[in-house]
Amino acid sequence: MKERRYDIDWVRVIATLAVFIFHSGRFFDKLDWHLKNVQQSFFLTMFVGFLDLWMMPLLFLLSGLGSWYSLKFRSSGQYLLERVKRLLIPLYTVGAFILLPPQFYFELVNHGRDVRSIWELIPPLYGGPLRFSLDAPYLINLWSGHLWFLQFLFIVSLLILPLLLYLKSNPGRHLIARLADWSDCRGGIFLFLIPLILVRICLRGFFHGAHTWADLFYYAVFFLIGYVIAADIRFTEGYKRLGWVFLVLGIASYAGEGALIIGFHYPYPGAESFSWTYLLFNIVISIGNFCWVMFILSLTAKYMNFNHKVLTYGNEAVLPFYIFHQTIILCVGWFVIRWNIGIGPKYLIIALVSFALIMALYDLLVRRLNLARFFFGMRPRRSLK
Repeated sequence: MKERRYDIDWVRVIATLAVFIFHSGRFFDKLDWHLKNVQQSFFLTMFVGFLDLWMMPLLFLLSGLGSWYSLKFRSSGQYLLERVKRLLIPLYTVGAFILLPPQFYFELVNHGRDVRSIWELIPPLYGGPLRFSLDAPYLINLWSGHLWFLQFLFIVSLLILPLLLYLKSNPGRHLIARLADWSDCRGGIFLFLIPLILVRICLRGFFHGAHTWADLFYYAVFFLIGYVIAADIRFTEGYKRLGWVFLVLGIASYAGEGALIIGFHYPYPGAESFSWTYLLFNIVISIGNFCWVMFILSLTAKYMNFNHKVLTYGNEAVLPFYIFHQTIILCVGWFVIRWNIGIGPKYLIIALVSFALIMALYDLLVRRLNLARFFFGMRPRRSLK
């Protein structure tokens, strides 16, 4: 059996913590969110913008990478059942009826709505009929908060499953081998940028804002890249060799994105219309997304391919941690942003208190109980100690 890639496990933990750090800072950036501090910080706006450049593309790539290993040992039906258990059950149980209502309450109150009944906060009711919507890539008409990721990931897994199965076949493996041959050449791994840039350019002008069909297909490309690079070790060797190239290009693209948004008032994410600026921005941000993801993968592949008890614990905790995190952050922030202290102390208090609460809830209520594990998308424990 092939040795486990511990570096990938470390990346999964790092990416989840990055999302936590990102949302802990959303009270203080200059963009709209569910709750906002009275004062905002330009520095934190730039910081969360940097995290936003790579954290979700990285999570989708890791999900694709994991799907390669999953489909090595599962049939397509078993794979989809595992996706349902891991993604949809948490979303439509503890997510929809326990964790999302408080978030939606903060969203409504922050935007001036008077909430008079708890029934206004139950997602399947306030979202309208339980139906698939063509306006956005969701399974049902549901306000999903940060759990949009679970919906997107399930839809991506479902839509591209035929392609994943093809890539497992002999012709598909031959295609992957050819891609690996090209990746072995200097700069060959940058071929993955072509579909990313094309999808962004072709779709962003039609679907405006965040979490649209354009984002779904863009993230699907990252998912597919993860699936492909898991199939051949030459991809790993390729991005390990180019780590510092990815870093330089990532820094340049982040600077370019900031210049276009701040200096040229590019409306991202918003009503982006076709223009030369549109083409330039989508090329720049695609390069940034890809290069930061590859730089992080290259660092962990070089220096973090080892096991540790912290990794064993953290790798199992990533999904329930993600499911819990934004609701807990908002509940803590609801009180802290009212205090008469500076932005820095508020940020630290929100992050530290929220992290402690999330870990306590996970360890005491989820990790030890098989019924709770089921509702948080986790496998049952055989021995509960």
